[in-house]
Amino acid sequence: MSFQTFIKSTKAIISLGASTNASCRKEIIDVVGKLSEELVRALDLADSYLVGAKFSIDDNELARYLADIDGTLMNSFKEHHICAGLYHLADKFEQVFNPTRFSVSLSNYQELPKLINELKNGEQMIIDDLQDLSHELRNYSNNLNSLASSRDDVLNAVEYHRVQLSKYRKQVKTQSRNIIKKL
Repeated sequence: MSFQTFIKSTKAIISLGASTNASCRKEIIDVVGKLSEELVRALDLADSYLVGAKFSIDDNELARYLADIDGTLMNSFKEHHICAGLYHLADKFEQVFNPTRFSVSLSNYQELPKLINELKNGEQMIIDDLQDLSHELRNYSNNLNSLASSRDDVLNAVEYHRVQLSKYRKQVKTQSRNIIKKL
């Protein structure tokens, strides 16, 4: 093999490596960005739904509104798939020879997979909590209908859930920013 052939081969390998690296980094950014947008969208929808509770005219309308969460809010969550890309990305960091895990700087090589797993686990926790929220809203509706809770009690509970949703939004945004910074 001549020196020129060696140089050309080396340049081709470096060029291919740089291209693969850029492609993998773009995939990480795309997946994390899309997940973050979808989770924030889901949380915003839930918050908007909760805001609507304040505008009910009387206890009966409030009870109907809270009980109808499955007919409105939860159906919108089922329309889009939030997490498949993130699970696929997390799996790439588990694979020994996948180039994605090598597209990260050495200083962040250990930390980035942990952050992605935290986001993945946080995503599932948020989805679970949104489902729990729908059950709680139906319970508030039942309590209001049976006079076990007052309108003010229910609206205070709704406001508490809005605060929790706001915390989740901040958490999702912070985690996704941290992942992108670590690239």
